[in-house]
Amino acid sequence: MLLSSIYYIFALTAVLSAFGVVFSTRPVYCLLSLVVTMLSLAGIFVIIQTPFVAVIQVLVYAGAILVLFLYVIMLINPRQIEPLVEIVITRRLGAVLLTLMFSLLILGTLLRLYRAVPKDVKLVTFDAKDIAVRMFTDYLLPFEITSVLLLVAIIGAVIMARRG
Repeated sequence: MLLSSIYYIFALTAVLSAFGVVFSTRPVYCLLSLVVTMLSLAGIFVIIQTPFVAVIQVLVYAGAILVLFLYVIMLINPRQIEPLVEIVITRRLGAVLLTLMFSLLILGTLLRLYRAVPKDVKLVTFDAKDIAVRMFTDYLLPFEITSVLLLVAIIGAVIMARRG
């Protein structure tokens, strides 16, 4: 009972902070709302007993990638960015789509609660060693392409900041 109430607290926090990402007019506040969303998702991963995914969520997304976003925002100087009509329309459209997706998620969860789980279902579990072996053997090329893409994004942000 306690875990389910904590789950709902994390879920509500994630949804509200996601709305903060969509409706925030300042880029830094938007980024801070995104950090809260990522940390709430990590809390949900802990509750559903996937601690490895939770640690990766905090280290990779809430840590490295969002620090990169903050670095890019500070390089671009958000005071020069003026709100445009297209940005407002895009955010409203994103909010509508987010509400629709959240409603479908709630509907799917409620439908799943009322269905019986078959007895012959086998859960597949992976530990950190299995994930590491697969990532550095089967998925080595996509892993390296992602790291090169992040490096190109950092170099592009530095070049864009220097031109101003």
